[in-house]
This record gives sequence, C-alpha cells and structure tokens, in this order.
Amino acid sequence: MGPVWRLMKGGNAACDRCGREIEDFPAVGRVVDFQFEPLERYCWDCYRYISPFVDEVSPESSTPFQPVTKPALP
Repeated sequence: MGPVWRLMKGGNAACDRCGREIEDFPAVGRVVDFQFEPLERYCWDCYRYISPFVDEVSPESSTPFQPVTKPALP
C-alpha cells in the first residue's frame, strides 16, 4: 500500500523539514495492523510548500477506466 496522509491532533513533535515544534500537524506514513505509523511530520507552512507536489491528481487516476478501443474477444 502506498503512503497515507493523516491529520495528527494533540501530539507534540518537531517538523521533519524545518524542525519547528508542532502540536496539530499533517503526517505521511503507513498503516500497519490497522495502526497509522507516521514517517514524516510537517508544520502547516512546510505542508503548504510541498502540498502542490503531493496533492496533485495524476491524469491516470482522474480517469480510472481505460476506454474500450477494440473488443476483448475476437
């Protein structure tokens, strides 16, 4: 499974990009055994800077089904 974003509330941590102390922050991580494990934590200023890169929808996901161009069976 790919990376998962989650809003972490009530935990004290440091931003992995700038080192600023943060309380409520977005984090990217993995889900293992139904528990979220954060890999990177960001303050809101750093998240605003990187969000165009991570939140951009790829063209493939906007149209998840391929158009039918020829029949599958001859």
